[in-house]
Amino acid sequence: MEFDRRVQVRARRPGAETRVFGSGYLIAPRLVLTAAHVLADAPSDAVTVARPDVSGQEFPAVVLWRRRDETVDAALVEIAESGDWQTPESLTNPLLRQRFGRLIGTRPWPVTLTGFPRMQKDPEGGERWDEQLTGHIAPGTGALAGRYEISSTEPTVPVRPRTNDSGRWSGISGAAVLSDGALAGDDLLCGLVRRDRRADGGTRLTATTAAHLLLDKKFRATVHDRTGWEPVLEPVETVGLFAPAAPVRVLDSPTALLRADAEAVTFRGRDAELADLTSWCTDGPAAAQVRVLTGPGGQGKSRLARRLADDLRLRGWVTGHLRSDLTDHDAAPDLTPLTTALPLLIVVDYAETRPRLVRRIVTHLHGSRHRVRVLLLARSDGEWRSDPMTALPAVRRLLAGAPVTELGPLVPGGWGTTDERRTAFEEAARDLALLLPCVSSLPGHDWAGPAAGLHPPDDLAHARYDSVLTLQMTALGGLLQRGPRPAHVPSDAPAERILLEHEGRFWESAADAPAFRLGLPTGTLGTVVAVAALTGARSADEAAQVLHTIPDLPADRIPGTARWVAGLYPAEPDRYWGSLQPDRVAEFHSAAVLVSGRIRLPDLLRAAGSAQQARILTVLSRAVTAHYNAGRARDGAQLTSVMESALTGAALDVHAVEEVSKSLPVPSGSPSQLSSVALQLVEGLVEEARRRAALDPASAEPALANLLSHLAIRLMETGRPQEALHAECQAVEIRRRLAASDRSLYEPQLAVSLANLGNHLANADRHDEALEATEEAVRKFRRITGDIWAYAPQPGAYQPHLAAALMDLGGRLHALGRTGEALPHTEAAARIWERLAAEYPARYEDRLAACLENLAMSLTAESRQWEAHAVVRRSLEIRRRLAARDPAAHDLALARSLALLAQPLEGDRPEEALPVLREMVEVRRRLSDADPGTGRPELARTRYRAGVVARRVEQTDEALAHTGAAVDTYRELAAEEPQEYEPLLALALAELGGLLSAAGRHVDALAAQEQALEISRRLAAGGTVELRVWLAHQLLKFADLLAEAGYEDRLFEPLEEAVELFFETAETDLDTRGRSLVAALQTLAARRWAAGHHERAAEAELNAVQVFGRLLNADPVATDADEIGEPLVPLCRRLGEAGRPDLAVEVGLTASAIWRDWYPGELAVARERSLAALLSGLAAELATAERGEAAALVMGGAVELLDRLVGDDPDYLPSLAGTLLGYALLLASLGDLRQALEAVDSAVECFHRLPETSPARLRGLPEALRLRDDLSDDLGATG
Repeated sequence: MEFDRRVQVRARRPGAETRVFGSGYLIAPRLVLTAAHVLADAPSDAVTVARPDVSGQEFPAVVLWRRRDETVDAALVEIAESGDWQTPESLTNPLLRQRFGRLIGTRPWPVTLTGFPRMQKDPEGGERWDEQLTGHIAPGTGALAGRYEISSTEPTVPVRPRTNDSGRWSGISGAAVLSDGALAGDDLLCGLVRRDRRADGGTRLTATTAAHLLLDKKFRATVHDRTGWEPVLEPVETVGLFAPAAPVRVLDSPTALLRADAEAVTFRGRDAELADLTSWCTDGPAAAQVRVLTGPGGQGKSRLARRLADDLRLRGWVTGHLRSDLTDHDAAPDLTPLTTALPLLIVVDYAETRPRLVRRIVTHLHGSRHRVRVLLLARSDGEWRSDPMTALPAVRRLLAGAPVTELGPLVPGGWGTTDERRTAFEEAARDLALLLPCVSSLPGHDWAGPAAGLHPPDDLAHARYDSVLTLQMTALGGLLQRGPRPAHVPSDAPAERILLEHEGRFWESAADAPAFRLGLPTGTLGTVVAVAALTGARSADEAAQVLHTIPDLPADRIPGTARWVAGLYPAEPDRYWGSLQPDRVAEFHSAAVLVSGRIRLPDLLRAAGSAQQARILTVLSRAVTAHYNAGRARDGAQLTSVMESALTGAALDVHAVEEVSKSLPVPSGSPSQLSSVALQLVEGLVEEARRRAALDPASAEPALANLLSHLAIRLMETGRPQEALHAECQAVEIRRRLAASDRSLYEPQLAVSLANLGNHLANADRHDEALEATEEAVRKFRRITGDIWAYAPQPGAYQPHLAAALMDLGGRLHALGRTGEALPHTEAAARIWERLAAEYPARYEDRLAACLENLAMSLTAESRQWEAHAVVRRSLEIRRRLAARDPAAHDLALARSLALLAQPLEGDRPEEALPVLREMVEVRRRLSDADPGTGRPELARTRYRAGVVARRVEQTDEALAHTGAAVDTYRELAAEEPQEYEPLLALALAELGGLLSAAGRHVDALAAQEQALEISRRLAAGGTVELRVWLAHQLLKFADLLAEAGYEDRLFEPLEEAVELFFETAETDLDTRGRSLVAALQTLAARRWAAGHHERAAEAELNAVQVFGRLLNADPVATDADEIGEPLVPLCRRLGEAGRPDLAVEVGLTASAIWRDWYPGELAVARERSLAALLSGLAAELATAERGEAAALVMGGAVELLDRLVGDDPDYLPSLAGTLLGYALLLASLGDLRQALEAVDSAVECFHRLPETSPARLRGLPEALRLRDDLSDDLGATG
């Protein structure tokens, strides 16, 4: 109760001679809250207000708002501007707000009121003196009437002279009723006196409740209009547990503007998240529920929770943020004030640093019969939530089953979001400029101008601006740098450093004040602030202990320095030191001081108590994470090294180590920046737990099992899978024993360990054992979820665990090739995720999408491609919806889902694949903009794929655009990592060359392919066989482009080189590379033939035949003889026509040998007959053309073929006889009488073998005999 705020209110009713008198209370320098009936129907300008403790002078006032009905009797009166009005001292700080309260429990609560009742009227002078009444409110009295009743047994003074119309409390109406608070500022205005009930034997006054006042929109609007702040209703009984609900704006330094509770920047966005949290609170069962909201520092968790609490408060909820000074290291607080029949929301910030207090709160509330919601805010999820500790089984399950939601960026990063971020930046600058004049340490300045001219950073799309705090810090730093005293910092300095430079001036000014006169350099002051932020002393002694570790702080200055820090930043009620705010700035500063060596971490840890040790390690761990999140990996690595060195051999309190270890994040998918530190901590805890378990197994083994399971996770992070497997095996062994003694308590933990064990075994390629462990986990989770009364506080608490285990089981079976068995498990998992996602979409839609993608892969393995296609499309719907809401969080998964859809389409349905790939390109572009390091390679791959598919559907321009962009990106990447990206650059260049050639840009095409060749040659030099094969393919491609460009004279050199490379590589692996060699030889042969190099063409073709023969010998089943035999027939004709009958015959006989060796008999015979006919016809054509020798050579080949055929089938004898006769005639005409005689002898023999009546014999034998006689005569004559 602030006595200097009580006032007297007087009003003159129309036509009345006397004025009505009442009491009032100043809630702002000129704003009075009083009872409406005191004003009655008096005109708004017929009211005066007086402060009797100052002068009693009456000041005119105006009625701004009044309401009088069954539940509310109240008015707001504003005192007119006057130079004589003295603002009460308690209201001189415009940043401190009047707090309003409501009673939420059932127990009577002490209250105080003060006013000016009639019984204190001076009978002589008529002055009204003050009266203070101490009484209590019983919440169950008057509640149905919507009012409070204040009861007191204190004696009162009778009114003199006695009247019939006025009681002794007349004039007290309008007095403020305040709760009794133990600390300054804890007295909440919970009501306004309305009337005296004239009780017998005491006092009974009625009061309008503050709750009804604040439900009135006009009341709230009027207060806000006149004060600039929104009145907020808080629970009275929890004042020792909850932080003040109204924003605290103690703006001594610039960084104070960035505190979440200062609410300096207007709340914006987060509609989806707010709706989701509101639904969680208002829907579903009334039983106690817990939820976890995670995200990096500065992401907006606290501000979102404050907005949720504000909204629910207006709906009649009791809401509050747990005070930050309540920790696990304090005595357990009295939680009885939390008991209420009203709907209750409790927000616990930094939950990861106080897990035992979280369990005490949930233990107190879990059995409530009314609606209770506990929202836990943490930097990350981890063992702090899942570890059972010593909580009741129901509490353990409630926490272990609590849904965890990661809060994404306020304005997601990446492509297309810069405008939104620019708007957010400009709004932040404008709002901060409004409050900068209130910062007492800054010189007076008009900040509106700098705010209007402040431009946002050029790289707003970068991932560092995913944090709304980074955006606001950058805006505040930009404003300060455009103010009257800019700091001298590099242009690329992070926002934290800029703000610290300005904050340093605040430190210097305070240190030079007469109260301190420390005379310390700025660097030492900064070190002191860092130590305070790291340790957070509870007392002056604790503060002095840690300050002794600062080398350049003189001992005689330590007490004064400790007091100086205590005055810089406001501390919580039970603390001596506050801390630099916001936390991100404090963490950055503390890390910088430690890395610089201005203080040694081992010294600080030795001087610190248990709670301080935990705080030191927690602050530094957060600083490491912040460095990495902001892209300052080097700074993060330096700080990690400092921590690792300090922890080696450090004598740390085991409770501090346990607290920090549980608070560190457990990463998924990628190693944590703090993995080594986390491993050091948990290894120490395991050793301590082993020691305790050896002494007392029954009480210590549950904690040991939890630590071993956690150790396994940390070992996996740091690349020690075998040790991780060993640790998890030990955890399973212990939990089996525990579950045997108490199944309902320990079987859920055993099931979790078995699921983890399955993962560890799978990572070790022990797939059969992994399958066995996962199957057991599934069986146990099925039993747990089926027996909810024995295991879970609410239905479905372990359904997510079961779904995850079923997904793992499907994966195990799939890995073992048992895809048919895998499918039912993955389908069952999908059904569970479907149900969970339908109830809690924000929590489980992502898991559902992942399960659907696994299901699609299993369906594909079972050749059910189009069912898989439909499942992927369902997953894609979810991914698109999630990415539209938060691209930064979900774009990567969306890209993977799109790839899963595109892959089967690219081969068979490219026209459908292309739109999917276009979308992939846009998503990958956003990812690349947000994180170029990992995003650029994937963007290049996606654009290359899109280019290939666009070429296949004849979208040449689009193909060129995609492939050209891929080339540009790969060129940049290859400059940074040539070994990784030069092969991909060569591939993209080759594809680009083909596209350019098809577009008629032959010069550009050749240039691209020459670059690909240059890279390929460099890679192949001394490289693997595969790289030499790759070079050979690039040479073939180059030759094709030369041909398309009309450079036929230049193409043989790359062709010959390619053939040579294929010959070299085929020697070591003919099966793999023989076909490529054959194709290259055939290409060379075709090019040689076209150029008129018939002999060399035939040589190449015959080499191809030879290689193909080796392939046939090596694997007749896998090699089709037609691949080489069929092209030989036209080659025979071309060779004969080109004047190379010898080669034509050689090729023909080779083809015959291939057919005879590798074709079925009938087919081989048919082929040889056709070839023989071709050779005979060719010989006739050659003879007609008077090329007798060539004709004879070809005819001889036909004879040889027919002779082979007759050996298989005598029916070919007439053809052989006729061909021999023709051959003899041809030889005779050439003068080769002896060979002609041999041929005709063979013909005669063939004719004689034919039946005597055969037309061929009758026709051909006489001619053959005549020819033989003639030839014999001619030979005899030549003798």
